[in-house]
Amino acid sequence: MRNDPLANSRHQQEAGRDVQARPLTPESDDLPLILARAEEEARSRLALSRMGYFKVRSAYLRYKRDGKETFHAFGAEHLWPTMEFVRDWLRQERRRLIVQSRPVFLVSLLATLVVGLAFLGAMALFG
Repeated sequence: MRNDPLANSRHQQEAGRDVQARPLTPESDDLPLILARAEEEARSRLALSRMGYFKVRSAYLRYKRDGKETFHAFGAEHLWPTMEFVRDWLRQERRRLIVQSRPVFLVSLLATLVVGLAFLGAMALFG
């Protein structure tokens, strides 16, 4: 069997499609509880990421204000994570967004400093 990158990418796309096409309904009860819980958490994380950080955050704040303990925002997918789970996901997602934007911020800060120093140098040179 030869190593064909095109066939490998097709296989990965089909595998990804199978995961996304799978219904998000509870699986049979023959799995151990720890595996069922891990699968539910993975599906909840996927649903939260599809919903988006800002939508989840606004829904989380609304649910928190109402004093609810369970996050029902995607009940159509048969997922009802606890508010603690959603809070932890929001924290992790916020950290990820900050880490992702940090290099852009540092480059723009450095560019601003260089332009400011160049302006001061030009003002000192031309008086």
